[in-house]
Amino acid sequence: MSNRLAGRRILVGGGGGFFGSYLVPRFVEAGAHVTVVDNLENGERSALDGVRDDITFVEADLRDRATCDRFLRGVDIFVNLAANASGVAFSRAHHGDMLVDNVVCGLVPLQAAARHAVPHVVLTSSSCVYPDDAPVPTPELDPFVGAPEQVNEGYGWAKRIHELAGNYFARGRGMKLTILRPFNMYGGNYPWRSNEKAHVIPSLVKRVLDGEDPLVVWGSGQQRRNFLHGSDAAELVLRIIASGAEGPVNVGYEEDTSIADLVALICEVTGRHPQIVFDRSRPDGQARKSADSTRLRALTDNYVPKVSLRAGIEEMVSWYQANFAV
Repeated sequence: MSNRLAGRRILVGGGGGFFGSYLVPRFVEAGAHVTVVDNLENGERSALDGVRDDITFVEADLRDRATCDRFLRGVDIFVNLAANASGVAFSRAHHGDMLVDNVVCGLVPLQAAARHAVPHVVLTSSSCVYPDDAPVPTPELDPFVGAPEQVNEGYGWAKRIHELAGNYFARGRGMKLTILRPFNMYGGNYPWRSNEKAHVIPSLVKRVLDGEDPLVVWGSGQQRRNFLHGSDAAELVLRIIASGAEGPVNVGYEEDTSIADLVALICEVTGRHPQIVFDRSRPDGQARKSADSTRLRALTDNYVPKVSLRAGIEEMVSWYQANFAV
C-alpha cells in the first residue's frame, strides 16, 4: 500500500520533532519526495539529523503566511504535525496559551494549503477532542458533542477548531482531508524540554533515572491509558495516508495500562526502586482512555503493533541515558 506514495511530493510541517523522526523516514522509504519545515525551539537539534541527506529540511515557521505560500505550492500531500503539545502539568495551567498557539500553527498553514489547492491534507488532531464521559473504548465521535478532555481543555478546543476549519475547506475546495486522532504516543527521540512539559512516559522515565525519591505520581495510579510506540504509529499513519482515507481516524488501540503498573514497569526496566507516592490531590483525568480501533484496523490491513510497552520503555531509557543523563 505504501507504494502509492512513491514519487509524491510531501510537505511535513513540524516534522523535525518527536513523531516526525519516526514518520518522515517511512515516507522516504516509500519513495516520496519529502520536505520538512520546522521552527526548532532555541536551537534544538532535530531528531531527523540522521536522515537529512534524504529530505529537504528547512528551518522556518509555518505560522507565517509568506512561508506557507512559499512551501505549499506544488505539494501533493501536506501533513501538519506542528503543535505545542505538552504534558498535563503544563497544559492544565496554560489553557489560553495552548489554545492560541495550536490554533495559529494549525489554521495558518491549513488556509494556505486550501489557497494553493493542495489535493490531500492530513491534520494531526488529538484524542483530547473527546469528552471525559466518552464511551470506552472510544470510536471516532463527533468532536463537538460535550466539552473536550478537561485537563487538556485549551489544547482540545484548538484541535476541534482545526478539524472544523479543515472540514470547511474540504467541502468548499474539494480537498481530501484526513484527520488523525493519536492516543498517547511515546518512544525514543523525545526532546525532554522540561519536567512540566513532558508527557507521562518520558516524564516518569526521566524522573526515575534522575533519582527522584520519593517519586510523586499524580492521581490514584488507577487511571488507565493506551500507549503506542512512535514507530508503530508511523507505520499506521503511512498506511492511512496511502489508503486515501478521509475523515477522522483514531491512532491507538483498545489495550490499556494503569499508571501504577506503568510506574512499576519503568522502575523494573531502569533497576531503580524509589518510594512511590500517589498524590490523590492531583487529577486523575479520565478514569480510562483507549481507542476503538475498528476503523484503524480496516484502513491498515489489520496491522498489529510490533513494539511492546517494555521494549519501548527500554528504548526510551537508552535514549535518555545516551543524550540527556548528567
